This record gives sequence, C-alpha cells and structure tokens, in this order.
Amino acid sequence: MKPSISLIIVIAFFWSCNQPTSEGENGHSHDGGEPHTHEAVPQPATPDEIKPAAVVPATGSSPEYIQHAKNIEILTDIQDAVESVGVMTHEGIFGPLLYGEKVRSFFIELQPGMFLSEHPHPNESMVFTVSGSWVLCSEGKRQVMEPGNVFHFGSNMPTGWEAPFNKPALLYVVKSTGPGESYEPYMQGLKGMAGDLEEDRKKGGVYYFNELEEDHAAIQFARSVNPDFDEVLAIEY
Repeated sequence: MKPSISLIIVIAFFWSCNQPTSEGENGHSHDGGEPHTHEAVPQPATPDEIKPAAVVPATGSSPEYIQHAKNIEILTDIQDAVESVGVMTHEGIFGPLLYGEKVRSFFIELQPGMFLSEHPHPNESMVFTVSGSWVLCSEGKRQVMEPGNVFHFGSNMPTGWEAPFNKPALLYVVKSTGPGESYEPYMQGLKGMAGDLEEDRKKGGVYYFNELEEDHAAIQFARSVNPDFDEVLAIEY
C-alpha cells in the first residue's frame, strides 16, 4: 500500500527541520547577516527578580535614554535631544544620540535659510529624514528630501544640503564608531566646529541663501519648490 501524499509531506517537513542549515548546525541568518539562534534565554525565576529599566538622565554631553537591559538603550524622543544637547553651528544644530559597539547616531536640524555647498566626508553615512523638508545636492543634481526618506553617501563623496523651506528639517544620521569615540569628545568636537565655522564665515565662507548671488542654481531651484522662498531668504543669522 502506497503512503498518502499528505503523509509524505509531513515526513519531509520534519526531516527538513532536523537538517543543518548553510549558516550552521543550529543557527540561521537574516538577509545575509551573521548566523544566530533563537534558543531560549534564561529568564528570572520569580517576578521579584525582574528589575525595572533604568532611566539614564541627560548630561551636558548626552541625551536622556532608557537602559532597557544590558547593552540595550532606548531613546524615546529625538526632539528632546535637540533641545537638551544641540549645538548651533552654521551647518545646523548637531548633537549626539546613541553610541553602539560599531556604530553611532547623531542628529542634524537644518534651520530655514541654511546653505551648505557640496563637500566630501571621510566616512560613509546613512541619513534618515525625521521631519521637515530639505534639499540634497550632489554633482549639481538636487533632490527634495521629505519625512521618511533615507539616503546613503559613500566615503569622500561630495554632498551638500540646503534648507529653502519655512520650517526646520530634522535628520537622523548613522556612522561607524571610531576608536575612543564617545559623548564627551564628540561634544567638544562640535563646539570646536562651531567656532571654526564662525571664523570661516568671517573670512567670506557662505552658509546661507541670502549670501549667494541671486542667479545661483540653489536659489533658482529653491524658488521652484517653495513659492514662499522670499520669506526664507529674508531670515538673518
């Protein structure tokens, strides 16, 4: 008597579940990542052993965040970080968010009227637009970036950003973490950058739309995407 098709399927299913995967005997990967398992992690024996998550208060160099568990941090509101650790520069308001083992995140809030010409960055980045709209420029090509947009730029690839709209644009940036990088050195670097940009502006460096020639391509594009651009152009810094 031949086995039914259903029985064959069931046997094949259980046989395949017991076979090693290409990522390892007990592990698997998501989208080409490193193998890992979903084996059960020991849990506290009784409710009395469960400790509440700790709130790490903001300091002069770091925002408030939740220490949910060992090596798991949660930042509940980026905008709070802007207000608590933001450093105003002629390239935007910068500040740190969270530091990981190999990556770090920070924010940039572009203020209406800011203009930053194309320039290279030594390390690649992933940039997510949290709120507001702004303009990404590279190789003379311009793209309006809106909430939910994310873009990548490679190492030493010249990029510029422009803020021709009437409201600020908040950006979330992820980069790799270098040796010794942490909150305090980063904040010291930001304050130094603010001073350097101020000195450069005094020497003629351009950081705002109203410092450009009227026929500049950035102004022409700004007028095409914001009918109220003249209001932005009138902002003084």
